[in-house]
Amino acid sequence: MDLKNSVMVCGFGVSGQAAARLAGYLGKYIVIVDENSTREMREQAAEVRRQYPGVKMDLYFSWKEEITLPRCELAVMSPGVRRGTPLFHAAERMTSRVASELEFALEHITCPIAAITGTNGKTTTTELTTAILRASAIRAESAGNIGHALSDCAIEVCERRVNYLVIEVSSFQIDTISKFPSHPAVILNIASDHIDRHGGMDAYAETKFRIFSGSLDAPPSARILHSGLLEYKKRFLPPGLPVTTFSATDHEADFTLENSIIRFHGREILPFAESALKGLHNAENIMAALALVRALLGEDAIFASCVRDAIRAFLPDAHRMEVFLEKNGIKYINDSKATNPHAVNAAVATFASGRNIILILGGLDKDMDFSELAPSLPHIRQAFLIGQCKEKIHEAIADKVKCKMSSSLESAVKDACSIAKPGDCVMLSPATASMDMFKNYAERGCRFKELVTALLTAAQQSS
Repeated sequence: MDLKNSVMVCGFGVSGQAAARLAGYLGKYIVIVDENSTREMREQAAEVRRQYPGVKMDLYFSWKEEITLPRCELAVMSPGVRRGTPLFHAAERMTSRVASELEFALEHITCPIAAITGTNGKTTTTELTTAILRASAIRAESAGNIGHALSDCAIEVCERRVNYLVIEVSSFQIDTISKFPSHPAVILNIASDHIDRHGGMDAYAETKFRIFSGSLDAPPSARILHSGLLEYKKRFLPPGLPVTTFSATDHEADFTLENSIIRFHGREILPFAESALKGLHNAENIMAALALVRALLGEDAIFASCVRDAIRAFLPDAHRMEVFLEKNGIKYINDSKATNPHAVNAAVATFASGRNIILILGGLDKDMDFSELAPSLPHIRQAFLIGQCKEKIHEAIADKVKCKMSSSLESAVKDACSIAKPGDCVMLSPATASMDMFKNYAERGCRFKELVTALLTAAQQSS
């Protein structure tokens, strides 16, 4: 076996499966390793064999420390495989180099790229940037942490089916990259999240700033930053390095919101009210997308009518401030994608009118600081707490907000709907991950909508 032509894929979820497909496309010898063994994994491995019949592949499902892995040139780590775990250590011992799935894919991509990271707003900004590029007659694709693995897009680029890529990048994906390639990139915001993985806010922020590590010699337009992160910039980037800034509240930023109009250096782009996106955080997501388009296509591009039309036509993603029902003057909002306090604050600020929010909080803890919910508390009439960390949330907010511990999402929804009155918002905005009770945030959001709809339908039939 030629070690220089071999790839060990560690973790065989969505990212690992895509990495195996890319390795097969490149004609590599593939070693697939996962501590689990499921029917889906076996089926996906068989599909890679079918697609690339000339490629040699070995499978190590249900892997344990005592099982010796073969030597390979490169180990590709899925985001779920943490540093310090037995599998990570084993891969380090048996390979010449460890890379994330993102880094592996980037090494085989030659088209222009825009990269987006931050605690919140990544998916909205990624999809909006892609929509603007497509409106500008460019074959662009969204990829990365958004669900379409970058390794699959790398194949599309190699086959000339895509000309530009817009990549959502999580801190997990950056974590194993020593130097991010030189591409336009934005950091949207940094707030408490994934502290269990990174060990503290400083380490988390430093990981985010690695997205600029390869673009230090690029023009300032390639380094895009919320102006509220300039203190982090002083710590993690070279002194005096110029950047492009955006902010909905700082009128000194390059992209601003003034008199409800999104502007660049004072020049009007469009009134924010013309967008279907609501809330100051979404105004900033639009600015970030425009800044990326400026970096890729030039300043004139952001003032084109097709760009304004794309922003006007763009609709927010499901499970993110999704007003899915309005009945008897009460709004029912599915914000299941709000997996940290910063995201909850954005949702509450968007819909608050006095103390009118009936909020369902809780789920799987990521060692976050729930005291960061403080800006939302004056607007919460009552909170219903669920999941693994409901006691921790109770401790952080119960002195300011009436709280009730709920045994399940079903119980919380029933109680929340029972006290709602005209003008209220019944909102699932959990501030936590979902995996203690659900497969993912989407399943949690769908279940919330089902429960609310069933309750209201039953109430209507009995009246």
